[in-house]
Amino acid sequence: MVLSMEVKLEEISPVERKLWVAVPSQNVEKQMDLAYRSWGKKAKIKGFRPGKIPRSILHRYYGKEIEEQVSQELFRQSLNEALEEVNVQPVLVKPPSSLPPVVQGDDFSYSVELEVAPDFTPENYLNLPLESSPVVISEELVEHRMEELRQSRATLKPLEEDRPIQDKDFVVIDYQAYSEGEVIEGGGSENAYLEVGSGKLPGDFEKHLVGLTKGESVAFPLDVPADFINPALAGKSVEFRVKVLEIKYLAVPELDDALAQSFGEDFKTLTELREAVRVDLQRRGEREQYEKMRSQLLDLIYQNNPVEAPPTLVRQEQQRLLSSQLNLLQSRGLNIAGLDSEKMMERMREPAEKQTRINLILEKIAAREGITVSEEDVEAGFRRIAQQVGDTPEMVKKVYHERKIVNEFKSQIRAEKTVEYLIDKAIVTDKSETTETVEKES
Repeated sequence: MVLSMEVKLEEISPVERKLWVAVPSQNVEKQMDLAYRSWGKKAKIKGFRPGKIPRSILHRYYGKEIEEQVSQELFRQSLNEALEEVNVQPVLVKPPSSLPPVVQGDDFSYSVELEVAPDFTPENYLNLPLESSPVVISEELVEHRMEELRQSRATLKPLEEDRPIQDKDFVVIDYQAYSEGEVIEGGGSENAYLEVGSGKLPGDFEKHLVGLTKGESVAFPLDVPADFINPALAGKSVEFRVKVLEIKYLAVPELDDALAQSFGEDFKTLTELREAVRVDLQRRGEREQYEKMRSQLLDLIYQNNPVEAPPTLVRQEQQRLLSSQLNLLQSRGLNIAGLDSEKMMERMREPAEKQTRINLILEKIAAREGITVSEEDVEAGFRRIAQQVGDTPEMVKKVYHERKIVNEFKSQIRAEKTVEYLIDKAIVTDKSETTETVEKES
């Protein structure tokens, strides 16, 4: 139902608006009549047949409920139509704390606060100066990767002799951090695998394990670095209590044809595996160069377009970053129970705000340059993700539809297409040639 109403939009800031709406009294009365007729058909009042109940009687029994319903319906309809009229798609609508009452003969008036994406014209995004370097795959790099593959086929085996822990041993431990004798929530783990000397746990933690034997326990103080990945421990002086459950060593196979064959039927000899490694390193190098240019480009368009980001979008990006961080901690075997999510969110405010601004800038550039996402693009995206996670494109598509994140996925694809477009339009300088020129001039 289209309502006749007065609408006024006030700009509070580049990302805030205040919307004033007034529905005339005659339209309010029409809505009231519709509501009373609807209630009259279903109401059951002794002495009256449904559909024949006078309005005054309905008002006596159900007046409050009917007026609340009309107020909610008027608000819903008028807000949607008002937003269409002023051509605003808000990021967030902050409704009034309570809806205005419906009063006979009065207009239905209210105001709402809106968060909106900033309206701006993107500038200085074409012909940006970027630097790149040629990808050179040395024999040393190939052999290093071959050694990594050999190590990847190593197996953990129990020690054949009863000896203390040495550097490079693998141990299974229980550990817990304490502060003034109290357990630090999220500061420990049970049955944790650790390579001694890998530096995965803070400071000199792993050095305290060297010389211990299976079943032995130890306690030691430690100052945890401020940049340690686990925020429950970062920057704190703690006491660690550790128990050694098992000691193992890594048995590494020979670098031969048998090793090559262990990587699949595509490889019969070590030579074939080595050539595949060279091709893969070339692709990785090219991808790394692309990512470096991508980072340069995003920094430039960010600097060239100082737009304001809506707080709601920033908060959503903070939540996304937090989720990624917690998943990373869990994947490393860390206990995330007891972590202060709000403190972690606050640390992510600055990168979240930057990424949100970049997303807004890319959206504007895509619109201005006519960059769109086709169904073929989306299907290709599903195939790419399926390959990464080892599933079928059909299953990936089903999951995205069930979670209702297809539109978000399309936005990501559009943003990446925009980045590719801008890199293609950029002025790319070969960094190695620049360095060589500088050296010659010197």
